[in-house]
Amino acid sequence: MRSDSRLSVVDLLRRPGTSRTLALELDPPGDLPLPLVDAVGPLRLEGVLESVVDGLLVRGRLHTRVALACARCLSPMDAQVSADVAELYSDPAELDSPEDLDPGYEISEGQIDLDTLLRDTLVPAVPVAPHCRDDCAGLCATCGADRNLEDCDCVEVVSDTRWSALEGLRLADDRFASN
Repeated sequence: MRSDSRLSVVDLLRRPGTSRTLALELDPPGDLPLPLVDAVGPLRLEGVLESVVDGLLVRGRLHTRVALACARCLSPMDAQVSADVAELYSDPAELDSPEDLDPGYEISEGQIDLDTLLRDTLVPAVPVAPHCRDDCAGLCATCGADRNLEDCDCVEVVSDTRWSALEGLRLADDRFASN
C-alpha cells in the first residue's frame, strides 16, 4: 500500500492529449471527517490521469471498505463504498485569477496531492444511515433491547409532539371531557 498521496506528473505537464493509467492503493487521508467510520481496506483509485489544456484531469473510480454501525441497532458492520471521480488539477501560475483555483487541486512542483480528491470523493459516498440488513428491527426506544435478538415487553406509545401543549387542557363542559 502506498501511503504517500503525492503523485509526480512532470511527464504530462503542458502536453494536452497525453494520459496515464492509474491503479493506486492509498492510505485514507489523516484528517478524514468521518468520526464514526473507519476505512478498513486501502483506498483503490482506478482510472486515468489526462493532460488537458486547463491542467490535469483525474477520472476514474474510488473503492474501499468501511467499518461503521447500523443506524437502527448499532451493530458493527462493513460496507463496500465506490464513487466516481472527476477532478481538474490546475497550475496556479497559468490561471487568470487566483479565484479560479480550487484549494487542494493545484499542481505544485510537478506533483499533485490526491488527499483532497480522496476526501472529497469518499465522504459523500459513505452511507448516512446504513442498515445491517433490510429487516433490521432496531433498538427499543424504552429499554434499549436489540429487537433483532430479543423481544421486550415495552409498549410503544406513539404521540404527536405537536399536540403536547394541549395535554393538560381540561374543558369546563363535561360533554367534551374524555375522563
